[in-house]
Amino acid sequence: FGSNQFRLTSCSTPRAFGSAQTMAADPKKAEKKVMDVDDEAFCGFCNIQQLDQDGISGRTLGSAVQAPLQIISEPGADNVVFQALFPTINPLFFLELRNEEQFYIWGQFWMDGPKHQQTNNFVTLNPTKMQDCHKQLDKIESGPKKCEASAFCEFLKNYTSRPFKVEFTVEDKKFKTKLAAAILTVPREAWMEYKQYRVRLWKSGKNLAATEK
Repeated sequence: FGSNQFRLTSCSTPRAFGSAQTMAADPKKAEKKVMDVDDEAFCGFCNIQQLDQDGISGRTLGSAVQAPLQIISEPGADNVVFQALFPTINPLFFLELRNEEQFYIWGQFWMDGPKHQQTNNFVTLNPTKMQDCHKQLDKIESGPKKCEASAFCEFLKNYTSRPFKVEFTVEDKKFKTKLAAAILTVPREAWMEYKQYRVRLWKSGKNLAATEK
């Protein structure tokens, strides 16, 4: 945590589940497994971290968190909702929302395994000033303390005009405002469009492998 290890990553194609013999014998079946329309094989992770005004990751206590993602929306719902939880009682690994102008909150959401790669990153958080988050929090008089930011999926057509909502829940612990949860909401049509792009990446990888034989 607190380094650029999640940003300087390698590129590989999505993995299909099942044996190589099965994929070779029935490519359409393998394609369906990669697509995973019902998200039966979904595993995801996110890393949320603090950046300074130069885009450099923090290297001090309270600069980054990482956690698995869970899909908490109902199957077939209009929006696919992902949730990550961060224990605020952890004294070492937490993210503090600092009420200072030079700090931003930024992060990445990816699927498949815990190792981040360019091709399995499906959403990137737009850098948001932590001070702007605090301004949102100051307006909340009671109940859970929440603030919002936006994120993008660069694999979508016209993605810059299709932001996703990311909602953060925070808790105050020992005079620090700590990130407790992140909820990402993705419209289902955008989620399906991204997964179709994943299938094309997978096919591209297979074609490249075939030419190298």
